Amino acid sequence: MSAAAPTRGTEPLRVLADVTTWTAGRSGVGLYTERLLQALAAGYPLDQWLLAANLATPEVDIAGERLTSRLPVRALWQQTAMAAHGLLPRRWPDGRRARPDLAFYPNYLAPLLAGSPLPSAPLVVTFHDMAVYLQPETFSFRKRELQRRLLPLVADRAAAILTPSINTRRDVLRLLDVEPRRVVVTPLAADPRFFEPVDDAASAAFRQQHGIGGRYLLAVGTLEPRKNLVRLVTAFERIAATRRDLQLVLVGGKGWRDQAIVDALGRSPASSAIITPGYVSAGALHGLYAGALALCYPSLYEGFGLPVVEAMAAGAPVLVSRGSSLDEVAGDAALAVDPRDHADIADAMARLCDDDGLRQRLRAAGLARAAMFSWARTAELTRDVFLRVRAGVAPDGSEDCPPRR
Repeated sequence: MSAAAPTRGTEPLRVLADVTTWTAGRSGVGLYTERLLQALAAGYPLDQWLLAANLATPEVDIAGERLTSRLPVRALWQQTAMAAHGLLPRRWPDGRRARPDLAFYPNYLAPLLAGSPLPSAPLVVTFHDMAVYLQPETFSFRKRELQRRLLPLVADRAAAILTPSINTRRDVLRLLDVEPRRVVVTPLAADPRFFEPVDDAASAAFRQQHGIGGRYLLAVGTLEPRKNLVRLVTAFERIAATRRDLQLVLVGGKGWRDQAIVDALGRSPASSAIITPGYVSAGALHGLYAGALALCYPSLYEGFGLPVVEAMAAGAPVLVSRGSSLDEVAGDAALAVDPRDHADIADAMARLCDDDGLRQRLRAAGLARAAMFSWARTAELTRDVFLRVRAGVAPDGSEDCPPRR
């Protein structure tokens, strides 16, 4: 790619985006896709979108032509569906043929086959983490083998790779043979609603419905091995015996290999104090963050850790694990633990329960930290990559990408 072409211009962008993850009950990548595209649509209203999904009725609420179909395997759909849609004969609202400037894939995988859809459109792909390499035991055999075979090929074809953190960028560069300037950090952010006051009546009704009392610690994430919930439950057992009014609330939908977590909950002597409401809406989650003694997030590995900044925005103190991206995202605004030492986790949980001064300090620091990230900034950084890719300019990726509003 040339290194000197301009990156700014008045010509609107025309982007094909895979929105398959934008579904009801979305979390993780689905929330990233939703909030990024909403911020791009709000900040750059002249840009135009072709919204492709391996779904009959995607939940997308931004303007754009929808290209939907349904195949049982997402990877197969990506290699074939755009051609099946007859994309190129379509027209934009201004009458031009619907040939996009680029194709954006926010969930690791992208078309690779020779002669695959849109062979002339450059690809921008988001790699959220390298867990399939660094935590392979937390994936099914099928998913692990598919991703480990395809990710190097996607990385080779992509004009730009987005990562949510410096740590993930380093992992990509270390594990895949990628030109460094093509890998760009675009940090995530809390939804602005988490900074707003909570609907106290709705929050109280939700807690009453699920039997959540006055004092509780909160964990948020899909129930899967990487979230380290078995150790979290073991740590909670150590402190619950002397804190009879304390509960642990585990929020999140079922994930792969969640049976170990289910078993740990079933045999736990503190099971009566552990609440599992499953997946909850953003409004209910906001109330749970705001009312918690702390968010406990001792994940074994994260590419960013979105619940960390969400909890901080809602005023909750936060406990995170040392390592991966969580140190980077939380900075000095969280209490850090060794995620493989349940005694260390328990000690930190006890401190958060008993030390009001510590909670107040972390609450203030967390609010300031969360305010350093915004989806408007993420959209700005992402669109700058899009513009560079359209212009044939190297994305100029580097680690010098501090979060700021």
